[in-house]
Amino acid sequence: MSQRESSYDIKTLENQLIKAIQQGAIQDEDGQLPAEPELMRQYQVTRYTLRQALKDLANLGYIYQAHGSGTFARPHHVEGAISLQNNVGLTEEMARQGRVVKTTSIHQQVITLDQADFLPESQKLPNETTLISVTRQRTLDGQPFLVEHSYYLRSIVDNIPNSALKGSLFAFIDQKPGLKVGFIDSVIECEMISGLPAKFFGIADGSPSLVVRDDSYLSSGKLFAFSKIFYDFRKTKFFMLKKMH
Repeated sequence: MSQRESSYDIKTLENQLIKAIQQGAIQDEDGQLPAEPELMRQYQVTRYTLRQALKDLANLGYIYQAHGSGTFARPHHVEGAISLQNNVGLTEEMARQGRVVKTTSIHQQVITLDQADFLPESQKLPNETTLISVTRQRTLDGQPFLVEHSYYLRSIVDNIPNSALKGSLFAFIDQKPGLKVGFIDSVIECEMISGLPAKFFGIADGSPSLVVRDDSYLSSGKLFAFSKIFYDFRKTKFFMLKKMH
């Protein structure tokens, strides 16, 4: 293998490492992972690819680095929890845990901002702004799990084909020429729900839901979407790793 080539890209390597960690196949009895040269040899990747993957796994809470001692698998990763620091879609994150997310219902329509059910948290837009409204109902292991209601600025996204609605919309946007997803501002709150989310979850109107509000920006800093994701509170856990130093 050339020093400039890797057998895996970063995300694929991450998935391989996570699988090995979960199976206990890569760490020793103390939880320590092999040194960098051994991991590079074993997975046939460059030092850059390996370090980026290890950095992401540390942010996701799968590993930690002990100064002067090496890299270790965390003794406990919260099973079934959604990482607030993940850089992949929900489907891929749950797949890493052996779970299956499916989209069971999709509704798309073009509206103007004054018809929207909610507005972005951090930016004011003209009332005549044209939006693509997307509502998706999704299950986790066959059970109702979330209702996602998103608005995409049509002036940026243009249109969303039905084929893209069943997968990662951010991946679809990243593939469009000149567009690259940059960052997301997220707010977690509790909200009493009614209508579609309550009906989908099989709970009474006025029941609580964990809600994540996202304002999504391109790498240029332009807002391109804002959303509310309603989670069934009975089935949802969030996880975040706090580094103190």
